[in-house]
Amino acid sequence: ENLHVARRVASTVCLWCVVSSVILSGVMWLGTDLVRSILVPPPAVSVFFFPWLLVILLQPVNAIAFATDGVHWGTGDFRYLRNAVMIATGLGAMGIAMIDESHPDALVLVWVVAAAWISIRALFGILRIWPGIGDSPLSLSHDD
Repeated sequence: ENLHVARRVASTVCLWCVVSSVILSGVMWLGTDLVRSILVPPPAVSVFFFPWLLVILLQPVNAIAFATDGVHWGTGDFRYLRNAVMIATGLGAMGIAMIDESHPDALVLVWVVAAAWISIRALFGILRIWPGIGDSPLSLSHDD
């Protein structure tokens, strides 16, 4: 029973995080022109939109990554969380290292690698809870 309650709590937390991040994405989208006019110097306007759009679209992914981090902290699953973060960060660092900084789209590529990094983190977070890969504290195999 406690396992099912914990999984329900994890689902609720993730749902609320995704809903709030979609709302934030909408606010960010609506505020694009305001942000651009306040924070982006005129020479950088041409490279602003794609990274901004990527950040807007990734808000739900960020929400899942950070919500599942909290779930793993709450269940004491620190080793898995550490390993998942290290793997994602190692892959992200390799991606960053492969970017040619003289390439005109180097900054955009940094944002693409950051998007891949947070997506990997979110995927690891989800898989540990649903279906509960490895020796997950929330795996239904513990419900015997």
